[in-house]
Amino acid sequence: LKPSPSLAFVLAGARPRPHPRGEALGGMAMAQSRKRPHAAVAEDVELERSLLKSGLGGAACGVDSGGVPVIDMSQGDDACAAAMWEAATGVGFFTVTNHGIDEALIDRAFGAAASFFAQPVADKETQSPFAREMNSGFEYMAQVRPSTGLADRKESLQITARAGAMEGRWPASPGDFEGTAKELMAKAHALGCRVLSLLEPRACPTLSRGTLAKSHQLWAPDGQCTLRLLHYMPTDKAALAALQASGRQHWRAGPHTDWCCCTLLFQRPGNEGLECASNPRAGSTRWTAVDPVPGGIAVNVGDMLARWSDNRLLSNLHRVRLPTPAECDPPKPRYSMAFFLQADKHCMLESETYEPITAGDYLLGRIRSNFADSAAAVANQADGAAAGAAEGAAPAEGAA
Repeated sequence: LKPSPSLAFVLAGARPRPHPRGEALGGMAMAQSRKRPHAAVAEDVELERSLLKSGLGGAACGVDSGGVPVIDMSQGDDACAAAMWEAATGVGFFTVTNHGIDEALIDRAFGAAASFFAQPVADKETQSPFAREMNSGFEYMAQVRPSTGLADRKESLQITARAGAMEGRWPASPGDFEGTAKELMAKAHALGCRVLSLLEPRACPTLSRGTLAKSHQLWAPDGQCTLRLLHYMPTDKAALAALQASGRQHWRAGPHTDWCCCTLLFQRPGNEGLECASNPRAGSTRWTAVDPVPGGIAVNVGDMLARWSDNRLLSNLHRVRLPTPAECDPPKPRYSMAFFLQADKHCMLESETYEPITAGDYLLGRIRSNFADSAAAVANQADGAAAGAAEGAAPAEGAA
């Protein structure tokens, strides 16, 4: 698959000319980027694949990166909206504090995740079998990013808030898992809808107010919002050395953009490793650390919102690096929880830039590009087989 002319244009380092309404996309890029729906999905996948070819995905993170903006949500809506817009049109990531989600609930959710992941892989697969077409269930090193061609060095549990999607997939242990997860999802959904509503007037000026929030329902027949619990397994020094000597660049999570409208990421101090960069279409790929902030939740723009907004907002690149030697002594896991606001299946992503595509078709296309089949995932683990064995033998710590 070759990049389209518009993608080649931006990846070559040229910046798009100003949007005719004074926004980011226009001129040559506007004229050439109105794609058929499935071709448009392929272009977003090709952007990720280009990160491997160009080396942009593996560029070093700046030691003086300074982090991402922190926004206090106890401010009034106008102040919050202005700060979010500045961050979203810049680095594309920001952290919100005073967001209204109780820390005790977040702690319970992290504890439930750690208890689930502490079980043997076979038990987790039995309790929550992975269903690619439903974007639900447990996977162990099954995600192969187009940007790396290698399996992410992690395991995860996907909980999609659609009627029937979790039937036969709710973990039996720990016993309070389902209730805790649903409570966190409800709170994260409300916060995410507030973020979208604050961005909507400038991002999607042609939409009726409240359209973005109304397009993300929990537990509806065609809902797609997803909570993903992530566990990056402990890695000892020998495993790290094996990965580094493999001749391939490994990641706990390879460079990628999110497929949703926006993501809320829960992290914990002491679990560093997340890094972000602006979308290559913006002409900048300087990587910046997104370290956990006590009481904060990281937020980033995803591909669905980029489409809906005619690229007024661009999805943000991010990745999770391997642990440093110091972080391997002693080995420790990294936990995070991501809530993806993915528009309901029937919602039509319409803009002047792209041909219309339903949110359901768009999401399914992106899922298929990352989860081809279990055999491919196993094959892509070959380069890290020795390291993987060492990771599996490392003792898991308690809840992060």
